Amino acid sequence: METGSKIVDAVRVLVVRYCRARIGRRSGSYDAADAVAKNSCREIIAGAARAPALLTFAYAVTHDLVEDFHRTAAELPNPLSGLPGQQREIMVLRSLVGLSAEDTALALGCSVQSVRLGQHRALTALRPAPA
Repeated sequence: METGSKIVDAVRVLVVRYCRARIGRRSGSYDAADAVAKNSCREIIAGAARAPALLTFAYAVTHDLVEDFHRTAAELPNPLSGLPGQQREIMVLRSLVGLSAEDTALALGCSVQSVRLGQHRALTALRPAPA
Protein backbone atom coordinates (compact mmCIF):
# COMPACT_ATOMS: atom_id res chain seq x y z
CA MET A 1 0.00 0.00 0.00
CA GLU A 2 2.87 2.37 0.78
CA THR A 3 4.26 2.07 -2.77
CA GLY A 4 0.81 2.71 -4.23
CA SER A 5 0.44 5.78 -2.05
CA LYS A 6 3.82 7.11 -3.23
CA ILE A 7 2.81 6.61 -6.87
CA VAL A 8 -0.50 8.40 -6.33
CA ASP A 9 1.28 11.29 -4.59
CA ALA A 10 3.83 11.58 -7.41
CA VAL A 11 1.13 11.56 -10.10
CA ARG A 12 -0.98 14.07 -8.14
CA VAL A 13 1.92 16.53 -7.96
CA LEU A 14 2.46 16.32 -11.74
CA VAL A 15 -1.26 16.61 -12.48
CA VAL A 16 -1.64 19.70 -10.27
CA ARG A 17 1.43 21.33 -11.86
CA TYR A 18 0.11 20.62 -15.35
CA CYS A 19 -3.37 21.97 -14.58
CA ARG A 20 -2.00 25.09 -12.92
CA ALA A 21 0.37 25.67 -15.85
CA ARG A 22 -2.33 25.23 -18.51
CA ILE A 23 -5.22 26.91 -16.66
CA GLY A 24 -3.33 29.42 -14.54
CA ARG A 25 -4.73 31.71 -11.92
CA ARG A 26 -8.25 32.97 -12.33
CA SER A 27 -9.31 35.72 -9.95
CA GLY A 28 -6.01 35.32 -8.10
CA SER A 29 -6.60 31.68 -7.18
CA TYR A 30 -5.76 28.24 -8.48
CA ASP A 31 -9.21 26.93 -7.46
CA ALA A 32 -10.33 26.11 -11.03
CA ALA A 33 -7.03 24.37 -11.84
CA ASP A 34 -7.14 22.41 -8.58
CA ALA A 35 -10.73 21.30 -9.26
CA VAL A 36 -9.74 20.01 -12.70
CA ALA A 37 -6.69 18.30 -11.15
CA LYS A 38 -8.89 16.62 -8.53
CA ASN A 39 -11.26 15.27 -11.19
CA SER A 40 -8.29 14.15 -13.26
CA CYS A 41 -6.75 12.26 -10.35
CA ARG A 42 -10.05 10.49 -9.71
CA GLU A 43 -10.21 9.33 -13.34
CA ILE A 44 -6.55 8.30 -13.31
CA ILE A 45 -7.00 6.18 -10.19
CA ALA A 46 -10.15 4.60 -11.62
CA GLY A 47 -8.49 3.71 -14.93
CA ALA A 48 -4.89 3.03 -13.87
CA ALA A 49 -5.30 -0.74 -13.77
CA ARG A 50 -6.15 -0.80 -17.50
CA ALA A 51 -3.36 1.61 -18.51
CA PRO A 52 -0.23 0.25 -20.21
CA ALA A 53 1.88 3.19 -18.95
CA LEU A 54 0.66 5.27 -16.00
CA LEU A 55 2.36 8.50 -17.11
CA THR A 56 0.89 8.26 -20.61
CA PHE A 57 -2.56 7.55 -19.21
CA ALA A 58 -2.32 10.33 -16.59
CA TYR A 59 -1.27 12.84 -19.25
CA ALA A 60 -4.08 11.84 -21.62
CA VAL A 61 -6.77 12.11 -18.94
CA THR A 62 -5.49 15.42 -17.58
CA HIS A 63 -4.97 16.93 -21.04
CA ASP A 64 -8.54 16.09 -22.05
CA LEU A 65 -10.01 17.59 -18.88
CA VAL A 66 -7.96 20.77 -19.29
CA GLU A 67 -9.10 21.05 -22.92
CA ASP A 68 -12.72 20.64 -21.76
CA PHE A 69 -12.15 23.39 -19.21
CA HIS A 70 -10.73 25.74 -21.88
CA ARG A 71 -13.71 25.13 -24.15
CA THR A 72 -16.08 26.31 -21.44
CA ALA A 73 -14.03 29.08 -19.79
CA ALA A 74 -13.16 32.56 -20.97
CA GLU A 75 -9.64 32.53 -22.38
CA LEU A 76 -6.95 34.69 -20.88
CA PRO A 77 -3.85 35.71 -22.85
CA ASN A 78 -1.16 33.05 -22.79
CA PRO A 79 2.25 33.41 -24.44
CA LEU A 80 2.24 29.70 -25.35
CA SER A 81 -1.11 29.88 -27.16
CA GLY A 82 0.60 30.90 -30.41
CA LEU A 83 2.58 27.66 -30.53
CA PRO A 84 1.38 24.56 -32.39
CA GLY A 85 -0.27 22.00 -30.06
CA GLN A 86 2.62 19.55 -29.68
CA GLN A 87 5.18 22.31 -29.10
CA ARG A 88 2.90 23.93 -26.49
CA GLU A 89 2.49 20.61 -24.69
CA ILE A 90 6.24 19.99 -24.75
CA MET A 91 6.90 23.42 -23.24
CA VAL A 92 4.29 22.92 -20.52
CA LEU A 93 5.53 19.44 -19.60
CA ARG A 94 9.24 20.26 -19.77
CA SER A 95 9.36 23.81 -18.41
CA LEU A 96 6.36 24.15 -16.14
CA VAL A 97 5.69 20.60 -14.94
CA GLY A 98 9.38 19.69 -14.85
CA LEU A 99 9.37 16.38 -16.69
CA SER A 100 12.52 15.04 -18.30
CA ALA A 101 12.71 14.72 -22.08
CA GLU A 102 12.29 10.96 -21.66
CA ASP A 103 9.16 11.28 -19.48
CA THR A 104 7.72 13.93 -21.80
CA ALA A 105 8.23 11.58 -24.76
CA LEU A 106 6.50 8.78 -22.84
CA ALA A 107 3.55 11.03 -21.92
CA LEU A 108 3.14 12.32 -25.48
CA GLY A 109 3.81 9.00 -27.19
CA CYS A 110 6.71 10.25 -29.29
CA SER A 111 10.50 9.94 -29.40
CA VAL A 112 12.91 11.81 -27.13
CA GLN A 113 14.41 13.38 -30.27
CA SER A 114 10.95 14.74 -31.23
CA VAL A 115 10.62 16.28 -27.77
CA ARG A 116 14.02 17.95 -27.99
CA LEU A 117 13.38 19.23 -31.51
CA GLY A 118 9.89 20.46 -30.57
CA GLN A 119 11.26 22.27 -27.54
CA HIS A 120 13.98 23.89 -29.64
CA ARG A 121 11.45 25.06 -32.22
CA ALA A 122 9.10 26.38 -29.52
CA LEU A 123 11.89 28.31 -27.81
CA THR A 124 12.97 29.75 -31.16
CA ALA A 125 9.40 30.84 -31.90
CA LEU A 126 9.02 32.43 -28.44
CA ARG A 127 12.35 34.26 -28.58
CA PRO A 128 11.91 37.98 -29.40
CA ALA A 129 13.24 39.13 -32.76
CA PRO A 130 16.58 40.98 -32.55
CA ALA A 131 16.24 44.74 -32.53
